[in-house]
Amino acid sequence: NAPCVLTRGEGAYVWDVDGNRYVDWGMGLCSVVLGHAYGPVLDAVRRQLALGANFCRPCNLELEFAELMADLIDSAEMVKFGKNGSDVTAGAVRLARAHTGRDRIAICRQHPFFSFHDWFIGSTSANAGIPAFERELSLLFDYNDLGSLESLFKRHPGEIAAVILEPVAVEEPRDGFLQAVIDRAHREGALVILDEMITGFRWHLKGAQHLYGVRPDLCTFGKAIANGFSVSVVAGRRDVMELGGIHHGKPKVFLLSATHGAEAHALAAAIAAVGEMKVRDVVGHLWRVGGEVQAGIKSAAAELGIADFVDMIGFPCRPGLVTR
Repeated sequence: NAPCVLTRGEGAYVWDVDGNRYVDWGMGLCSVVLGHAYGPVLDAVRRQLALGANFCRPCNLELEFAELMADLIDSAEMVKFGKNGSDVTAGAVRLARAHTGRDRIAICRQHPFFSFHDWFIGSTSANAGIPAFERELSLLFDYNDLGSLESLFKRHPGEIAAVILEPVAVEEPRDGFLQAVIDRAHREGALVILDEMITGFRWHLKGAQHLYGVRPDLCTFGKAIANGFSVSVVAGRRDVMELGGIHHGKPKVFLLSATHGAEAHALAAAIAAVGEMKVRDVVGHLWRVGGEVQAGIKSAAAELGIADFVDMIGFPCRPGLVTR
Protein backbone atom coordinates (compact mmCIF):
# COMPACT_ATOMS: atom_id res chain seq x y z
CA ASN A 1 0.00 0.00 0.00
CA ALA A 2 2.86 2.36 -0.71
CA PRO A 3 1.86 5.58 -2.50
CA CYS A 4 2.34 5.70 -6.27
CA VAL A 5 2.59 9.48 -6.76
CA LEU A 6 3.48 12.13 -4.18
CA THR A 7 2.39 15.76 -4.26
CA ARG A 8 4.18 17.43 -1.36
CA GLY A 9 6.35 16.95 1.70
CA GLU A 10 6.80 18.69 5.03
CA GLY A 11 9.27 17.64 7.69
CA ALA A 12 9.31 13.86 7.92
CA TYR A 13 5.98 13.43 6.07
CA VAL A 14 4.77 13.23 2.48
CA TRP A 15 1.28 13.31 0.94
CA ASP A 16 0.03 11.43 -2.10
CA VAL A 17 -2.45 12.52 -4.78
CA ASP A 18 -5.36 11.17 -2.71
CA GLY A 19 -4.42 13.23 0.34
CA ASN A 20 -3.01 10.33 2.39
CA ARG A 21 -0.12 11.22 4.71
CA TYR A 22 2.90 8.94 5.14
CA VAL A 23 6.07 8.91 7.19
CA ASP A 24 8.81 9.22 4.56
CA TRP A 25 11.33 6.42 5.09
CA GLY A 26 13.50 7.28 2.09
CA MET A 27 13.67 11.09 2.53
CA GLY A 28 14.64 11.86 -1.06
CA LEU A 29 16.96 8.86 -1.40
CA CYS A 30 18.83 9.95 1.75
CA SER A 31 19.23 13.52 0.48
CA VAL A 32 16.79 15.27 2.82
CA VAL A 33 18.26 15.18 6.34
CA LEU A 34 16.72 18.39 7.70
CA GLY A 35 13.19 17.58 6.57
CA HIS A 36 11.12 18.46 3.52
CA ALA A 37 10.58 22.18 2.89
CA TYR A 38 13.00 23.13 5.67
CA GLY A 39 12.52 26.84 6.33
CA PRO A 40 16.08 28.23 6.63
CA VAL A 41 17.16 26.40 3.47
CA LEU A 42 14.14 27.60 1.49
CA ASP A 43 14.73 31.15 2.74
CA ALA A 44 18.30 31.05 1.41
CA VAL A 45 17.08 29.72 -1.92
CA ARG A 46 14.42 32.42 -2.25
CA ARG A 47 16.94 35.18 -1.50
CA GLN A 48 19.28 33.89 -4.19
CA LEU A 49 16.55 33.35 -6.78
CA ALA A 50 15.77 37.05 -6.56
CA LEU A 51 19.42 37.70 -7.49
CA GLY A 52 19.65 35.18 -10.35
CA ALA A 53 20.00 31.42 -10.65
CA ASN A 54 22.73 30.81 -13.22
CA PHE A 55 25.68 32.79 -14.57
CA CYS A 56 28.36 32.25 -17.19
CA ARG A 57 31.10 33.43 -14.81
CA PRO A 58 31.84 32.16 -11.31
CA CYS A 59 29.44 33.21 -8.59
CA ASN A 60 30.64 34.40 -5.18
CA LEU A 61 28.74 31.50 -3.60
CA GLU A 62 31.11 29.05 -5.31
CA LEU A 63 34.04 30.46 -3.36
CA GLU A 64 32.04 30.59 -0.13
CA PHE A 65 30.95 26.98 -0.39
CA ALA A 66 34.39 25.79 -1.53
CA GLU A 67 36.00 27.41 1.51
CA LEU A 68 33.33 25.89 3.77
CA MET A 69 34.01 22.39 2.41
CA ALA A 70 37.80 22.76 2.51
CA ASP A 71 37.55 23.87 6.14
CA LEU A 72 35.19 21.04 7.09
CA ILE A 73 36.58 17.97 5.26
CA ASP A 74 40.09 17.00 6.34
CA SER A 75 41.22 15.69 2.94
CA ALA A 76 39.66 18.50 0.85
CA GLU A 77 42.57 20.64 -0.36
CA MET A 78 40.62 21.59 -3.48
CA VAL A 79 36.97 21.09 -4.46
CA LYS A 80 34.89 21.05 -7.62
CA PHE A 81 31.10 21.04 -7.87
CA GLY A 82 28.73 18.82 -9.84
CA LYS A 83 25.00 18.20 -9.83
CA ASN A 84 24.81 14.52 -8.82
CA GLY A 85 26.90 11.67 -7.51
CA SER A 86 27.58 10.17 -10.92
CA ASP A 87 29.18 13.45 -12.04
CA VAL A 88 31.71 13.61 -9.26
CA THR A 89 32.65 9.94 -9.01
CA ALA A 90 33.26 9.98 -12.78
CA GLY A 91 35.34 13.12 -12.30
CA ALA A 92 37.36 11.46 -9.56
CA VAL A 93 38.00 8.41 -11.76
CA ARG A 94 39.11 10.62 -14.63
CA LEU A 95 41.50 12.54 -12.36
CA ALA A 96 42.95 9.28 -11.02
CA ARG A 97 43.52 7.94 -14.52
CA ALA A 98 45.18 11.17 -15.59
CA HIS A 99 47.37 11.30 -12.49
CA THR A 100 48.56 7.69 -12.72
CA GLY A 101 48.53 7.16 -16.47
CA ARG A 102 46.59 3.93 -15.89
CA ASP A 103 43.16 2.74 -17.03
CA ARG A 104 41.78 0.08 -14.69
CA ILE A 105 39.55 0.84 -11.70
CA ALA A 106 39.05 -1.48 -8.71
CA ILE A 107 35.44 -1.25 -7.49
CA CYS A 108 33.98 -2.58 -4.25
CA ARG A 109 31.49 -5.29 -5.11
CA GLN A 110 29.25 -4.83 -2.04
CA HIS A 111 28.56 -1.15 -2.73
CA PRO A 112 25.83 -1.23 -5.35
CA PHE A 113 25.99 2.10 -7.13
CA PHE A 114 28.77 4.58 -7.83
CA SER A 115 27.74 6.12 -11.15
CA PHE A 116 25.53 5.72 -14.22
CA HIS A 117 28.61 6.33 -16.40
CA ASP A 118 30.27 3.53 -18.39
CA TRP A 119 33.26 3.01 -16.06
CA PHE A 120 30.94 1.67 -13.33
CA ILE A 121 27.76 0.46 -15.06
CA GLY A 122 29.92 -1.74 -17.25
CA SER A 123 30.68 -3.81 -14.13
CA THR A 124 26.99 -4.50 -13.43
CA SER A 125 24.39 -6.75 -15.05
CA ALA A 126 22.77 -3.65 -16.63
CA ASN A 127 25.69 -3.19 -19.02
CA ALA A 128 23.90 -3.15 -22.39
CA GLY A 129 25.26 -0.35 -24.52
CA ILE A 130 28.65 -0.32 -22.78
CA PRO A 131 31.60 -1.22 -25.06
CA ALA A 132 33.38 -4.46 -24.13
CA PHE A 133 36.74 -2.72 -23.68
CA GLU A 134 35.16 -0.40 -21.09
CA ARG A 135 33.69 -3.30 -19.14
CA GLU A 136 37.08 -5.00 -19.04
CA LEU A 137 38.64 -2.01 -17.27
CA SER A 138 36.39 -2.41 -14.21
CA LEU A 139 37.62 -4.88 -11.60
CA LEU A 140 35.72 -6.04 -8.49
CA PHE A 141 36.96 -6.71 -4.96
CA ASP A 142 35.16 -7.44 -1.67
CA TYR A 143 34.67 -5.17 1.33
CA ASN A 144 36.64 -6.17 4.44
CA ASP A 145 38.63 -8.63 2.32
CA LEU A 146 42.05 -7.12 1.69
CA GLY A 147 43.18 -10.31 -0.01
CA SER A 148 40.61 -9.85 -2.79
CA LEU A 149 42.08 -6.42 -3.54
CA GLU A 150 45.65 -7.66 -3.34
CA SER A 151 44.84 -10.36 -5.89
CA LEU A 152 43.70 -7.67 -8.35
CA PHE A 153 46.98 -5.81 -7.99
CA LYS A 154 48.88 -9.08 -8.55
CA ARG A 155 46.88 -9.94 -11.66
CA HIS A 156 47.15 -6.42 -13.10
CA PRO A 157 50.51 -4.99 -11.96
CA GLY A 158 50.97 -1.33 -12.82
CA GLU A 159 47.52 -1.10 -14.44
CA ILE A 160 45.12 0.00 -11.66
CA ALA A 161 44.59 3.75 -11.42
CA ALA A 162 42.30 3.84 -8.41
CA VAL A 163 40.38 1.88 -5.82
CA ILE A 164 36.87 3.20 -5.18
CA LEU A 165 34.61 2.25 -2.29
CA GLU A 166 32.25 3.68 0.28
CA PRO A 167 33.96 4.01 3.66
CA VAL A 168 31.11 2.04 5.22
CA ALA A 169 27.65 0.83 4.21
CA VAL A 170 25.99 -1.94 6.20
CA GLU A 171 29.13 -3.61 7.55
CA GLU A 172 31.66 -1.91 9.86
CA PRO A 173 35.23 -1.83 8.50
CA ARG A 174 37.22 -4.47 10.41
CA ASP A 175 40.86 -4.65 11.47
CA GLY A 176 41.84 -1.28 10.01
CA PHE A 177 40.50 -2.27 6.59
CA LEU A 178 40.18 1.26 5.21
CA GLN A 179 43.73 2.27 6.10
CA ALA A 180 45.00 -1.06 4.81
CA VAL A 181 43.31 -0.37 1.46
CA ILE A 182 44.96 3.06 1.28
CA ASP A 183 48.38 1.68 2.22
CA ARG A 184 48.17 -1.16 -0.28
CA ALA A 185 46.95 1.08 -3.09
CA HIS A 186 49.72 3.59 -2.47
CA ARG A 187 52.37 0.86 -2.50
CA GLU A 188 51.05 -0.10 -5.93
CA GLY A 189 51.00 3.50 -7.19
CA ALA A 190 47.19 3.73 -7.21
CA LEU A 191 44.87 6.30 -5.64
CA VAL A 192 41.96 5.71 -3.28
CA ILE A 193 38.56 7.35 -3.83
CA LEU A 194 36.11 7.30 -0.94
CA ASP A 195 32.53 7.80 -2.09
CA GLU A 196 30.80 9.63 0.78
CA MET A 197 27.63 10.34 -1.14
CA ILE A 198 25.62 8.62 1.60
CA THR A 199 27.95 8.65 4.60
CA GLY A 200 28.80 12.35 4.29
CA PHE A 201 26.84 14.49 6.79
CA ARG A 202 25.21 11.33 8.13
CA TRP A 203 27.94 9.31 9.86
CA HIS A 204 29.84 12.43 10.94
CA LEU A 205 29.73 16.11 10.02
CA LYS A 206 33.30 15.79 8.68
CA GLY A 207 32.51 12.56 6.85
CA ALA A 208 33.02 8.91 7.70
CA GLN A 209 36.67 9.36 6.72
CA HIS A 210 37.10 11.51 9.82
CA LEU A 211 35.17 9.06 11.98
CA TYR A 212 37.46 6.20 10.93
CA GLY A 213 40.64 8.30 10.89
CA VAL A 214 41.63 7.88 7.23
CA ARG A 215 42.61 10.34 4.51
CA PRO A 216 41.68 9.35 0.93
CA ASP A 217 43.33 10.85 -2.13
CA LEU A 218 39.92 11.88 -3.50
CA CYS A 219 36.42 11.83 -2.04
CA THR A 220 32.92 12.64 -3.21
CA PHE A 221 29.91 14.13 -1.43
CA GLY A 222 26.31 14.91 -2.32
CA LYS A 223 22.78 13.93 -1.27
CA ALA A 224 22.44 15.44 2.25
CA ILE A 225 24.81 18.29 1.42
CA ALA A 226 21.98 20.56 0.17
CA ASN A 227 18.89 18.99 1.78
CA GLY A 228 17.50 17.74 -1.51
CA PHE A 229 18.77 20.41 -3.90
CA SER A 230 21.15 19.27 -6.61
CA VAL A 231 24.74 19.76 -5.49
CA SER A 232 27.65 17.33 -5.40
CA VAL A 233 31.36 17.70 -4.67
CA VAL A 234 34.60 16.00 -5.63
CA ALA A 235 37.48 16.95 -3.34
CA GLY A 236 40.96 15.83 -2.47
CA ARG A 237 44.69 16.25 -2.91
CA ARG A 238 45.76 19.47 -4.58
CA ASP A 239 48.29 17.80 -6.88
CA VAL A 240 45.55 15.54 -8.23
CA MET A 241 42.66 17.99 -8.27
CA GLU A 242 44.61 20.73 -10.03
CA LEU A 243 44.85 18.53 -13.14
CA GLY A 244 41.27 19.66 -13.76
CA GLY A 245 42.43 23.28 -13.89
CA ILE A 246 44.58 25.25 -16.30
CA HIS A 247 47.51 26.41 -14.17
CA HIS A 248 49.87 23.51 -14.82
CA GLY A 249 52.00 22.20 -17.67
CA LYS A 250 50.53 18.71 -17.77
CA PRO A 251 47.84 17.36 -20.13
CA LYS A 252 44.56 18.97 -19.09
CA VAL A 253 41.66 17.01 -17.63
CA PHE A 254 38.16 18.02 -18.70
CA LEU A 255 36.82 17.59 -15.22
CA LEU A 256 33.27 18.85 -14.75
CA SER A 257 31.64 21.54 -16.83
CA ALA A 258 27.89 21.84 -17.36
CA THR A 259 25.45 24.63 -18.03
CA HIS A 260 23.75 24.06 -14.69
CA GLY A 261 26.87 22.95 -12.83
CA ALA A 262 26.92 25.83 -10.35
CA GLU A 263 23.34 27.02 -10.05
CA ALA A 264 23.44 29.77 -7.47
CA HIS A 265 20.24 28.84 -5.65
CA ALA A 266 21.45 25.24 -5.18
CA LEU A 267 24.75 26.48 -3.77
CA ALA A 268 22.79 28.78 -1.46
CA ALA A 269 20.82 25.74 -0.31
CA ALA A 270 24.05 23.83 0.36
CA ILE A 271 25.59 26.68 2.35
CA ALA A 272 22.43 27.00 4.41
CA ALA A 273 22.04 23.25 4.94
CA VAL A 274 25.64 22.70 6.03
CA GLY A 275 25.35 25.78 8.21
CA GLU A 276 22.33 24.28 9.96
CA MET A 277 24.14 20.98 10.42
CA LYS A 278 27.09 22.78 12.00
CA VAL A 279 25.04 24.66 14.61
CA ARG A 280 22.47 21.92 15.32
CA ASP A 281 23.22 18.33 16.30
CA VAL A 282 21.71 16.96 13.09
CA VAL A 283 24.05 13.96 12.85
CA GLY A 284 23.46 13.06 16.50
CA HIS A 285 19.71 13.34 15.92
CA LEU A 286 19.92 10.94 12.97
CA TRP A 287 21.77 8.38 15.10
CA ARG A 288 19.29 8.73 17.99
CA VAL A 289 16.08 8.59 15.95
CA GLY A 290 17.41 5.81 13.73
CA GLY A 291 18.29 3.81 16.82
CA GLU A 292 14.75 4.23 18.13
CA VAL A 293 13.34 3.07 14.79
CA GLN A 294 15.59 0.00 14.74
CA ALA A 295 14.74 -0.93 18.34
CA GLY A 296 11.02 -0.34 17.80
CA ILE A 297 10.76 -2.49 14.69
CA LYS A 298 12.85 -5.27 16.24
CA SER A 299 10.63 -5.20 19.34
CA ALA A 300 7.42 -5.26 17.30
CA ALA A 301 8.68 -8.15 15.20
CA ALA A 302 9.61 -10.11 18.31
CA GLU A 303 6.19 -9.49 19.91
CA LEU A 304 4.48 -10.73 16.75
CA GLY A 305 6.73 -13.79 16.53
CA ILE A 306 8.15 -12.83 13.13
CA ALA A 307 11.67 -11.80 14.15
CA ASP A 308 13.11 -14.44 11.82
CA PHE A 309 11.38 -12.76 8.91
CA VAL A 310 11.51 -9.03 9.69
CA ASP A 311 14.76 -7.48 10.88
CA MET A 312 16.76 -4.26 10.93
CA ILE A 313 20.32 -4.01 9.62
CA GLY A 314 22.85 -1.26 9.09
CA PHE A 315 23.65 1.71 11.28
CA PRO A 316 21.15 3.85 13.20
CA CYS A 317 21.96 6.87 11.01
CA ARG A 318 20.92 4.81 7.97
CA PRO A 319 18.83 1.85 9.10
CA GLY A 320 17.83 -0.85 6.66
CA LEU A 321 14.68 -2.97 6.82
CA VAL A 322 15.05 -6.62 5.81
CA THR A 323 12.14 -8.97 5.06
CA ARG A 324 12.80 -12.65 4.47
